[in-house]
This record gives sequence, structure tokens and C-alpha cells, in this order.
Amino acid sequence: MLNLLVILVIALGIGFWLYNSRISEQAHKVALKACKDAYVQNLDGYVALKKVYFDKNSEGKWRFLRRYQFEFATDGAKRYVGHVIMQGRWPIIVEMESPQEPV
Repeated sequence: MLNLLVILVIALGIGFWLYNSRISEQAHKVALKACKDAYVQNLDGYVALKKVYFDKNSEGKWRFLRRYQFEFATDGAKRYVGHVIMQGRWPIIVEMESPQEPV
């Protein structure tokens, strides 16, 4: 019985890790598309999980969110920060800093 419990815990851990990896990959694809649409260069080629939290939607229902951070540049010299907020496998918000170039 103990062996079955250990196998179940290991299987659940692997499943959780795979599910989170897929969400991270989806967030990365969203970040790449946002950079492409904004005509900026995505830097480092990854997204970093910054926050996992619960929040209420517009109807007052609780939802589980993940906030990923990525970096981009307009010319390769100065880095700017962007965020992708994921609800499950779906992106709900993509935020990017506005490059403030002197006029």
C-alpha cells in the first residue's frame, strides 16, 4: 500500500510539472507574438514566473492566475519589461513597458 502511495505522489508531481511547463511555453509564445506585433526584439528567449495568485474577475468569481515576466528591447541597448498574465493555459493580459525615448 505504501508503494502505491509513493507511485501516486510521484505521478502527480510529474503531471503537475508537465502542466506548468506547458503553461510556461504558452506564455513564452504569447510574449514572442506581442514583441513581434510591437516590432521590438524579445531578449533572452524565456519567460520567468514571477507571481502565482488568486484574483476576482469582473463577475466576482475567484480565478487562479500566473504572472510571467519577459524582457524586450527596441534597439538592443536598453531593456524593457513585459508581463503575461495567464489563467490556466489562456493569456488574459499582456503588458509591455512603453519605451520613453528622448525627443
